[in-house]
Amino acid sequence: MLLSSIAYIEIESAQTQQQEQNKTALVSLGGVNVTASLSTTPDSQSKGLSIKDSLNENEGMLFIFESPQKYSFWMKDMKFPIDIIWINSTGKIVHIEKNLSPCYLLLPCPSYAPNNDSLYVLEVVSNFTNKFGVSVGDSVESEIIKRGQH
Repeated sequence: MLLSSIAYIEIESAQTQQQEQNKTALVSLGGVNVTASLSTTPDSQSKGLSIKDSLNENEGMLFIFESPQKYSFWMKDMKFPIDIIWINSTGKIVHIEKNLSPCYLLLPCPSYAPNNDSLYVLEVVSNFTNKFGVSVGDSVESEIIKRGQH
C-alpha cells in the first residue's frame, strides 16, 4: 500500500510540474518579446532550465517568488550558457549576470546573486542582454509582473 501511495504522489508531482511547465507569460525587454515558461514551485525552481537541452532567442524562464529577496542561482546540471536577469517587484532590472556557462561536477559550482532584492528572475539565452542592450535599471514589461501575481 505504501508503494502505491508513493507512486501516486510521484505521478501527481510529475503532472503538476508538467502543468506548470506549460504555463507561459509574454515578457518584453530590450524591445524584444520573450515567451517565458513560468517557474513558481520550489521543485521547478530548483531544476530551472536544466530540464531543457536548448533555448531559442525568444524563449526564457521566469521565476516568480513569494517575497522579495536576494535569490541565488547556479548553473548545476545546465546544458547551455545563459544570461540571468533579476527583477524587482516594480519590474525594474536590479542585476544581470551574463554568459554563464554550465557547471560541471568536477568543479565547485559558483552561485550568483544580486546586491538588491528581487521578486522575479528571468533566464534567457547567453548574450541576449548584450545583443538587445538590456541593462540594470531598465524596465521589464509583462502582465504577470504588472499584476504582481505569484
